Amino acid sequence: MPTAAGRRVVASQNYVASYVGAKILEQGGNAFDAAIAVSATLSVVIPHTSGLGGDGLLLAKTPEGIIAINSTGWAPKNIGEDKIDPRSPRSIVIPGLVELWHAMEDYTTMSLDRLLEPAIKLAVNGFHVGRGLHHAIVNSEKLSQDWQSLYGGKRFGDRIRVRGVGEVLRSVARDPRSFYEGEVAEKLVEGLRKRGVPVELDDFREFRAERVELLKTNYKGYTVYEFPPNTQGITTLQILRMVEMTGINKLPYNDVKRVNEHVRISALAYEDRDQYVADPRFHPLPAFLLDNNYLTQRLMEVGMEAKVNQDGDTTFFTVADEENKVGFIQSLFQPFGSGIVVNDIVFNNRGDNFTEGRNKPEGRKRPLHTLSILYAEGRDDELIIGCAGGDLRPQIHSEVLEYYVDYMMEIDEAVNAPRFMFTGNKVVAESRLGTPSTKLEPFSPQVGIVQALKTKRDLHIAVADPRSEGVSLPV
Repeated sequence: MPTAAGRRVVASQNYVASYVGAKILEQGGNAFDAAIAVSATLSVVIPHTSGLGGDGLLLAKTPEGIIAINSTGWAPKNIGEDKIDPRSPRSIVIPGLVELWHAMEDYTTMSLDRLLEPAIKLAVNGFHVGRGLHHAIVNSEKLSQDWQSLYGGKRFGDRIRVRGVGEVLRSVARDPRSFYEGEVAEKLVEGLRKRGVPVELDDFREFRAERVELLKTNYKGYTVYEFPPNTQGITTLQILRMVEMTGINKLPYNDVKRVNEHVRISALAYEDRDQYVADPRFHPLPAFLLDNNYLTQRLMEVGMEAKVNQDGDTTFFTVADEENKVGFIQSLFQPFGSGIVVNDIVFNNRGDNFTEGRNKPEGRKRPLHTLSILYAEGRDDELIIGCAGGDLRPQIHSEVLEYYVDYMMEIDEAVNAPRFMFTGNKVVAESRLGTPSTKLEPFSPQVGIVQALKTKRDLHIAVADPRSEGVSLPV
């Protein structure tokens, strides 16, 4: 079921995880309870996208307001400043996902032991390989020997057990900080060090999730929020601002001119991302990046004209109950991250996102991060949009929102609509868009896998992208 409506809903990229979340809601848990259960289940059944060795972000709208938590990991203090190879031991940063669950306990109503029980059973007793995991395994045959012993040669429908993950989850269920300090953390650090990761126990012990204030801008009657740096959320907001300033969406969505100009706008926003976005504890974000005068100047540089008066972007899921709306995104970065495995836990390679300049590798620094979540409110409705999409996330977020706002599509239609992407050296598009480009399948995961939530009055509409094996379920 790609779309579900109700007072309690869940939508994720995997049918098992959606089922687990729906059961928690059915048993009286709130959206935060269900989110932890879904997150843990995804960590087991689609380990190429996320897991205990990765990190995450949470965005929630509650009766008390917006909650935004950044639990993306920092580099070990001994990382050095040399260039990092994509899947090398130095590409691993401290995993933040378990710490995010810990930070969410202020809002949950059920015990962590109960919420992690489904994931523990799946890890210990085994789960069947889904389509997405099958394709990721087939395309990842050259990873570590530890990885090969777990996933090598597995195909769709095969059964996998990750008992080490289950053991760690049992410890986390008693105390989530056990992942970062104590016997579990000591074993993980020892295992990582044996595999060449320059990590110390203090790098784990001192890591904490961080409450953050979201960035925001206005877009055609909506207030649109995104995560601040170290994430690339600012890039989505820049794209939307320049789209509105140029008026390109007065053209049909599949008009070649509209697609070409959208690509030029995206290229400008990515240039700014690569120059200015870094860990704000090291380099604060310049205040001018959403200023109309600055964006007008940027548009003029590529021969585009602003037409308004100048005054003054993994796996994502969403859950909602009668009071709370939650967007949750978690990641290892590339499929199976670094490919380095300790205790059956696959560790991230998020450090590959370090570059140079403001974003160069430094100890206890978080790399520029591709994860983000979009929240928008206006016209009597609210939207949460998130996706698997890596560097393409700002374009995916903005295109889905534009379909909804500018082209008057319902939220499920906006998620299903054909997308195009600027990849840095070419434009790719789903074939049903009908524009000159590198043609993809009609529904291709290469343009992102989106989950979305729309709330209007007391009704939630949750959408799972048909480009994945995900489902949405009402309760």
